[in-house]
Amino acid sequence: MQEYQMGYTSYYGDNGQCYIVKDPEKSYLRPIGGPDPGGVEGAVATINGYILLPRNSYETLMNAVAKTGPVGVSVAASGWHDYESGVFVMEGENGGYDSADNLDINHATSLVGYGTDEESGLDYWLVRNSWSPTWGEDGYIRLLREDPSDYDSLDEICGTDETPQHGSACEGETDPVTVCGTSGILYEDYIPVGGHLI
Repeated sequence: MQEYQMGYTSYYGDNGQCYIVKDPEKSYLRPIGGPDPGGVEGAVATINGYILLPRNSYETLMNAVAKTGPVGVSVAASGWHDYESGVFVMEGENGGYDSADNLDINHATSLVGYGTDEESGLDYWLVRNSWSPTWGEDGYIRLLREDPSDYDSLDEICGTDETPQHGSACEGETDPVTVCGTSGILYEDYIPVGGHLI
């Protein structure tokens, strides 16, 4: 399922229409007129919850994706729209860590792995996005992966998100937050737990 098919807001910027409602007769969520594949009569899988990883922790995120599997990540995706291929490096002074657009956490997606680009030698995070398989590298983006231990100061790979409510902050939580990594990928990451078929 792609974001434009059914998401918290639609691909085109309008409020998305939710097709899943609680069915009082059953213990699962049931789609009503939605874009679900033929033969699907309701939700087929669910999770019991999630674990929020320590914020801005490079080693924790590396271990989570290597040992657990896909990790939900909150990112600053405003600069991703023109991405086509290669390792995405934030533009701007100080690698873009002084740019508000580069650090405005405003999108959630899935981190599925990491590696090193053979051509450039750059380390990267492999992220599966929801903007259709025709975007980026077949629906994926490779974000520059920077190890904080390689730097003298975290200021070199961290910055400030001045608008945390564009991301996961609750109403009233308006204090700026420190976000680290390309597109703020280290800031807020979570692992789903208790996945099971219904």
